[in-house]
Amino acid sequence: MCGRFVAAASAHELAGLFEADIADENLAPNYNVAPSAEVYATFVDGRATDRKDALCIEVFSWGFLPKWTHSKSRQKRLINARAETVDTKVSFADAFLSRRCIIPANGFYEWKVLNSQGEKKSKKQPMFVSRSDQELLCMAGVWESRRVEGSEKDELSFTILTTEANGFLSNIHHRMPVVLPKSTWDEWLDPQNSDTAGLKQILRPAPSALFEAHPVDPKVGNARHKGPELMAPLAQDSMF
Repeated sequence: MCGRFVAAASAHELAGLFEADIADENLAPNYNVAPSAEVYATFVDGRATDRKDALCIEVFSWGFLPKWTHSKSRQKRLINARAETVDTKVSFADAFLSRRCIIPANGFYEWKVLNSQGEKKSKKQPMFVSRSDQELLCMAGVWESRRVEGSEKDELSFTILTTEANGFLSNIHHRMPVVLPKSTWDEWLDPQNSDTAGLKQILRPAPSALFEAHPVDPKVGNARHKGPELMAPLAQDSMF
């Protein structure tokens, strides 16, 4: 599962990375992205006739809301979708066929269960996971748009695809986000690509060597904290 992540890259930085058009809105860096927060995501606008013009960076809300969801509904946002079943789940199947996106992240947070002998309740230590080369993690997602009453623009929302954790991350959690190598970006984003079997082949655990992790302050659990200090390594004597 992925329940918090860091989105600190600017729209201009992402435009250079993906060679895509820049979003109209400027978002501040967020070092503790929680469900319903707005972040940048990259996708291909299927209505565009030119592939270059079709690649866009827009502001999305984290938490997939199916098109049939009423704008005032209190339905829980779907922040993760299992890669193994994303093509068969009613909520995601249509989006998987033609509305796929990439969510850039500087890293993500995961809570590691600490088993202490004799304790009835396990304690959890938040960990910050990032690429060992400090490049952006490009997480696979699917997206949806829906009309919002009283707004001139449709709301764009996404969910992050997760898969079985690789050897390194399995020591922290049994699931991890699907991180896409650059060689798969075009195939993944192409809305005309409906090769379900081929697409699902992309959704594999990224290699262990790509990642590093360290414990961080438990205050990351409070979404009101959004500063860069949240990523700082926690001193060993400050851990549980």
